[in-house]
Amino acid sequence: MRRMRKVYRRRRDQLTTTLADRAPHITVTGIAAGLHAVLELPAGTEVTTLRAAARHGLALDGLAPYRHPDSTAPARDGLVIGYGTPAEHAFAGALDALCVALRDR
Repeated sequence: MRRMRKVYRRRRDQLTTTLADRAPHITVTGIAAGLHAVLELPAGTEVTTLRAAARHGLALDGLAPYRHPDSTAPARDGLVIGYGTPAEHAFAGALDALCVALRDR
């Protein structure tokens, strides 16, 4: 169990550091809530970013499906990133593909 906590902590740190370096326009939130993070996107870019991610082989969720239909709060564009899912040998490549998708949107 301790070993996995270290792995996930390293992945979380790698995710935030890499995004700060390669996609500084993206805000990362929700990082302390578990094995997911929310990447806040500029307004109106969620759908195009999801398409770019799919072209790069990533299966990501946007925030739109999580929005309650009766919510009166302003809608936000974003991605839900599960950083615990990729196999250890694939994590760096998935992170690289994410950064390229964020750029290519």
